[in-house]
Amino acid sequence: MSEQDARRLGLSGGVSNRAFDCEPAVDTNNSKIEKIDGDAPAGAVNSIALLDLYRAGDSRAATELFDRYVARLVGLARSRLSRGMQRRVDPEDVVQSAYRSFFVRAADGDFTLQHSGDLWRLLAQITLNKLRKQAERHTAARRDLRRDGPDAATQQCVEPLPDEAAALVEQVRLITERLSADQRVVLASVLQGDSVDTIAGRLKRSPRTVRRTLAQVKRLVEGQLLDADAARGAAPADVEPLDAPLPYSDFRLERLVGAGGMGKVYRATRLSSGATVAVKALRKDRQREPRAVRQFLNEAAVVQRMSHPGVIRVRGLGRFPSGGYFIVMDYVEGSDLQARIDRERLAPDEALRVVERVAEAVAHAHQAGVVHCDLKPANILLGNHGEVIVTDFGFAQIIADKRPAAALGGTLGYLAPEVLSQAATPTPAADVYSLGALLRRVSDRPGPAAERLCERCLAADPKQRPASVEAFLTILRNCAEDRRPGSAEYTPVT
Repeated sequence: MSEQDARRLGLSGGVSNRAFDCEPAVDTNNSKIEKIDGDAPAGAVNSIALLDLYRAGDSRAATELFDRYVARLVGLARSRLSRGMQRRVDPEDVVQSAYRSFFVRAADGDFTLQHSGDLWRLLAQITLNKLRKQAERHTAARRDLRRDGPDAATQQCVEPLPDEAAALVEQVRLITERLSADQRVVLASVLQGDSVDTIAGRLKRSPRTVRRTLAQVKRLVEGQLLDADAARGAAPADVEPLDAPLPYSDFRLERLVGAGGMGKVYRATRLSSGATVAVKALRKDRQREPRAVRQFLNEAAVVQRMSHPGVIRVRGLGRFPSGGYFIVMDYVEGSDLQARIDRERLAPDEALRVVERVAEAVAHAHQAGVVHCDLKPANILLGNHGEVIVTDFGFAQIIADKRPAAALGGTLGYLAPEVLSQAATPTPAADVYSLGALLRRVSDRPGPAAERLCERCLAADPKQRPASVEAFLTILRNCAEDRRPGSAEYTPVT
């Protein structure tokens, strides 16, 4: 970066000129950065595989990603600060902030690595961007203090809280979804400090076209953020507010562990107890939809009716400063059943064991007056210690209610025909149908007895299915007995 560019950004005098000597290397000079990165230690997982493991939910990968690069990143940040700025900016804080951003975006699948040194270059670029922003902030604070007096120091911007950062990430996602490919390139390039001429050369467009594209992006960004500011703090008109006593300040969001069309789930720490929990929040673009909010709150209400080791436990409800609700649940270290069968279907005995545990949890839900309505592999968690836990009760219905307590919904292939056609309020028979679909989907070789059970469960007429989940369990356990040596239907696994 030139001295002129540094002055334009307000960085001259705060960060030494050599602070920017490395930035072109981070962006373009692979050889220089490769010398810093090098290969992974002997016997260690390479950076590309390590990032894939982290995306798959392996917590050890996150630790390795941090330990492998943190010391070098701190050294990089420290070496780029002038002596005066070193008294005001802590390089370790900068690197911690860079890692927080990296982990959130990596979990969202925003990064793709192609070469050995790409991960180091990516982390170095994020760290240098954070460092530049910190330097700008402190330089601006020093100018304001001289102009406005000592009280102005208390008005400076601070690092956003985790929930604020999560909301900002969601706003960025909504913005980028509306941008064309060229607009995304222009926005990313400007944020990296590239000049209009550099961007024009990269896109093979005229500088005038790039400036016009940048103006379009600016209008889109301003429109999105202004809309969000206008809506902040307001609740959907048709939703009755619920008691949400958990304070958002008691939770530190650490990384995104799951996302769907309705919401996102973060691994978090409850500061008052030190406990690791899961925090589920509606997507930003759903928080103004009464139906989505009702469905979200319904999940918290129905799960709190139950207490079973196979049903995810809800610890309470809270609200973000922006007004949106969040649900705090137990955190399960592991993965979901869908991720497991994407790699390989379960062996017959394992499939029977997992579906039996699911059915036991669903039987408890029915005894508590709750029909799940969305049993599928993605909603079954497999813990690292053998736990099988049913989660995501967003479409659940209360059996005693004459009309649905939440929006009817579910997943095609697992959704009972009577629910799909909305011919009747869901009953326990709908979950029996889903259990049959689940057993057929997850098992590699279910066997004749299990296949007959699946066919009964998948009958279009609810009266032709097993009469209850308890009846399903009885037949399922008989299937397991039939697979033991000496039984008439026993077939050795070859």
